[in-house]
Order: sequence, then structure tokens, then C-alpha cells
Amino acid sequence: SSGINAEYGDCCAFFLDYINSESSTMYKRLLLIGDSQTQFGSRPDGWVTTISETFVRQLDITNRGLSGYNTRWYLEHLASIIPVVPTYYFDLAVVWLGCNDAVEPGDRQHVDEKQFSDNLTLIVCHLMNIGLQPSNILLLTPPTVDEDMLAKGSTASGGRSRTLMRRYADIVRHVATTRECQFIDLFQLFQDHEKVSDLFTDGLHLTKNGDALVSAAVSEFLAKRVQSGPVLPYWRDLASET
Repeated sequence: SSGINAEYGDCCAFFLDYINSESSTMYKRLLLIGDSQTQFGSRPDGWVTTISETFVRQLDITNRGLSGYNTRWYLEHLASIIPVVPTYYFDLAVVWLGCNDAVEPGDRQHVDEKQFSDNLTLIVCHLMNIGLQPSNILLLTPPTVDEDMLAKGSTASGGRSRTLMRRYADIVRHVATTRECQFIDLFQLFQDHEKVSDLFTDGLHLTKNGDALVSAAVSEFLAKRVQSGPVLPYWRDLASET
């Protein structure tokens, strides 16, 4: 029994040495913060799935997209989602919130513009407090919406409009600039698409084409911050046993 315990202790000590070694941190760690646009991104052909495949041997990705959440609810649970003293540290983060905040006043998901700005700033500051550099934090603006689809009784309506989304997108840009983070203007990117209706299933949530726009934009940000090519060598390049 004592021999087994000693062996178990040796294994634990070896494991603790390993997880704190350089070899265990070669993979960059990416945290995704968001609502349904991020949660659903892990579906087949979703933008999270695509970047996971693109950077499969370069990044460890944690998806913390919470469908239906606005910044107020996300902030309320932030300490549980990302502890102040995390057991798992992150190198990069993508924050995509605002689609639910930007509904008309009176809707339970609505968060007014000042509070949205304050909430988003607090989330960004929390990421900095756990060690992320501002240049490694990417904020995505809410995209535009397809008002025709929403007008047909889409369950995603909630009083959403292109005008409201634009105002909240402006706030995201302002927070990113003030905090010296990176940002991608998805509102304009989607607005400039030749056929906006091809990007949405219901006026808000994304089709395969919409996901492809997001994954391409986020991939540009990531490609500049991760090692080119796989972290570990291909098996054909490993020395054969002699």
C-alpha cells in the first residue's frame, strides 16, 4: 500500500512539473466570450468550428458563448466563467456581445447604451486583470440584421433593427479603441455584402455564409498571433526508433 502511494505521489509530482513546463504551453489558448452567435459557432460549418480546424495544431480553444445572454447577465456570471485567479490561463480572447443588448427598451434582454459600454469595458478589464494584453483581445461588433426576415415574425426579432445594431456597434468600436484592443467591424462587413439575406437564417443568426465571413475575419487576427504551422512536428519528421 505504501509503495502504491509513493508511486502515485511520484506521478503527481511529475504531472505538476509537466503542466508548468514550456512543453505544455506551446499551444496558444484562445477564449471565446459571447452569446448565441458564439455558442452556435461550434455547430458544423460554424465559425468556431472552422477556426478550430484551421488552427487545430496551433490553438486550444474554449467556447464560452451563452445563448440569449446580454452583457449584464454575462457580467453577473463572469467570475464563474473566468475566475480572477484562473486555473487555466488564456493568451488570446475574442469578445462578441451586443446582439441581445441591442433590442428595444422594454424587452427583458435590453441593456441601454451607457450600461452596455460600461459592461463591455468591465469584461475587457477583467481579461486584462487575468493577464491578457490588450493587443491580444479582439472585440467584434454586432452585425447588421435582415429587417425583412425579422418583420416576417422571426423569433429573433425582439425589436431589433439595423439602426439599433449600428449604435451598439459604434460603442464596441469606442470601447476597443479606448482600451487599445483590436476590433472587427462586423456591422459594416455584413452591410457591405452583396446579398445580406444570404448571411442569416432568421434575420439575426448566421447561415453557413455568415459564419464564413466571421471565421475569415477572426482567422486574420489569429494568424498574426500564433506560430505558423503546427506546434509539434509531423510524424514523418520524427526520428524513427533504432
